[in-house]
Amino acid sequence: MVADSSTVPTPAAPGQPVPFVHWLRWFANAALVVLVLDLLTKHLFFGPLAGAALPGWIRQAYNPGVAWSLFAEHPWLVIGLTLVLIPVLATVWWRQYRTVGRWENLAFGAILGGAVGNAYDRILMHFGHLEGVRDFLHVDLGFQPFHPWPTFNIADSGICVGFAILVLLSFRKPA
Repeated sequence: MVADSSTVPTPAAPGQPVPFVHWLRWFANAALVVLVLDLLTKHLFFGPLAGAALPGWIRQAYNPGVAWSLFAEHPWLVIGLTLVLIPVLATVWWRQYRTVGRWENLAFGAILGGAVGNAYDRILMHFGHLEGVRDFLHVDLGFQPFHPWPTFNIADSGICVGFAILVLLSFRKPA
């Protein structure tokens, strides 16, 4: 069956807004992949596989703060900032980056998917169900500045990769 050319989305010309289906595909898929992988791996490594013999790079840790356990002694501040930053990031994406291109949408999707994954743990922590954000990926390269490196999770990876993509995109010349 041949698709009607009027229903097939065409890519936007350089400098023109990206059609709805293009930005939604990149943003939503990135956000869902990061969020689902994050929650699934946390469930596995802190649930059914919690007592199993796992490789040395899998290590269970709870972080009540942010990276390097910053602000661990102020969990209310971390939860408050998280609940403010998610809508702020979503608004910035919606107003300024949504129609720019697929890489920007992929980056913001990864960032927001990761932010929601960690927010889920922080909310559970608030209600006493967890001790902090569940981290399990442990990388120790054994030399400075990568020793010690904080244990992290898929959400953290999505946030960092998304941010790195945005930084790299900032160096390209505008169309």
